[in-house]
Amino acid sequence: MKYLIRANKVVFSGNMQMIMKYISDFYKSETKKWTGKNGEWTDLGKFKTFIESMGYSIKDKIPSICRCEGTAVTNEEFRKIWGECNFKIKAVAERLHTDEKTVAQIVRKMKLRK
Repeated sequence: MKYLIRANKVVFSGNMQMIMKYISDFYKSETKKWTGKNGEWTDLGKFKTFIESMGYSIKDKIPSICRCEGTAVTNEEFRKIWGECNFKIKAVAERLHTDEKTVAQIVRKMKLRK
């Protein structure tokens, strides 16, 4: 099942395990909060409580306007990555684990130049 978590301009989407990983990385929280001794993601209730306390909401259907895969980045982070990758669409796509078409669309929408 696909989930979407959205807060401010940050969107996390994917299955619950991917989202837990994103959130743990995002907040630099210890992953053991969400896992058992075997490393499996277990405590979904505790995780949902944590998410809601941070002002996030979890939806189990992703609205078509919010479909996204991979890493969530802000506009400012995208601009920085665009510069670091020497304005190369392919390099940005690889770094963000997305396809070149998506990166090209973002570049056009943000009116970024080389």
